[in-house]
Amino acid sequence: MSSLKKQISVNSKFAGFVAGIMLICTPNLWAGGDVVHWWVGDAESKALKVIVDEFERSGSKWLDTPHNDSEAAHASVKSRVIGGNPPAAVLMVVGASSKEWAEGGLLNDVDSVAKSENWDSVLPDGVASASKQGGKYIAAPIFISTVNWRYANLSLLRSVGVDEPMSWGAFMTSLPRIQKAGYIPLAVGGQDWQETLLFDHVALGVAGAQYFRELLDGNMNTIDSEDTIRVFTAMRALEPFTDAGKAGRSWGDTNNLVITGKAGYIFMGDWAKGGFLQANKTPGQDFSCKISPGSGMVLTAVDGFAFPKTSSGADQATQGKLASAMMNKDVQTKAALLKGALPARTDASTEGFDHCSQNALVLLGSGSAALHWNVRDSGFKGVLKDVVSQFWNSDMSPEQARKMLVDGIKQL
Repeated sequence: MSSLKKQISVNSKFAGFVAGIMLICTPNLWAGGDVVHWWVGDAESKALKVIVDEFERSGSKWLDTPHNDSEAAHASVKSRVIGGNPPAAVLMVVGASSKEWAEGGLLNDVDSVAKSENWDSVLPDGVASASKQGGKYIAAPIFISTVNWRYANLSLLRSVGVDEPMSWGAFMTSLPRIQKAGYIPLAVGGQDWQETLLFDHVALGVAGAQYFRELLDGNMNTIDSEDTIRVFTAMRALEPFTDAGKAGRSWGDTNNLVITGKAGYIFMGDWAKGGFLQANKTPGQDFSCKISPGSGMVLTAVDGFAFPKTSSGADQATQGKLASAMMNKDVQTKAALLKGALPARTDASTEGFDHCSQNALVLLGSGSAALHWNVRDSGFKGVLKDVVSQFWNSDMSPEQARKMLVDGIKQL
């Protein structure tokens, strides 16, 4: 874990270096004016188009810079900031990451827009807090994403005589039956964040919601417990029910295995639902979406855009127009319906949302929710993803994985 610790330290120094560069450069750094994101899936692209159309109604022109994943997008933006050509906006999981960027002097605030449009009155307290730094809005939150869904191809399950499992034990029992019938039981992708989403579901299903909440909070007694060994052991038990083509596979291609009836299940966030809907699949009939089997707990993240630093008044005005378009109530409803997420605004209509989204709303309203690791401190989520991915892609024992996780978190 020493190499990971070094990487985290270098990242912190990098943010400070960028802030210093920005302080000594000329005032008008921004010549890009584009929006950087990784919403490249069919449903995501259609949701983004709703925001684009609203922004362009003001007479402005949206310039699009898509990337395949968040890490590539953010690396590109940081490089551009150093080069004096930052974009107008960048997609982020709002929370720890956006706050870290703001602390490094990399972001403008859009607080004047937030105050004029009274964002405080239309956002949940947790969402508003995650979107601020030093009491000012540094991001425009658009969606509340619910992360821990298990999607099942119901037609496939019916064809092999499997009832949809409602517990972790029943889920495990169904896997060999699906495999025996010639299908892939569990579709898993080949990226570290996908592998760590799988870990989420295993932890919730095997060790329970309270265990996972304490793990996310960094409770060392919980992390260094026998429950963590049980979780890694249960995760290893899933490997025989995945396919050999998973290495390096994107989440969209992995999701498509379930949509097209080649695989039975996938563990993924609410963004995967859009792929089913775009394929004209009906929730509850063709496919199902259930929270992690047996957990009764929903993990959440906030998707939104932050605005790179510029002192130009004209550039700041454009950023304000972007923020206003993104926070438009009707835009959030229309875009959320397409993407499969929930609108960030509490006054946005949820009429017409399917039973998957309605289930998430019930859980959120009951308080059975926790912030996902992707919203947490970058050091913690970096350690977790690194350990889980190394474990999944090697013959590391559950005991070794627990030790690596404990040691890595202690070094933060």
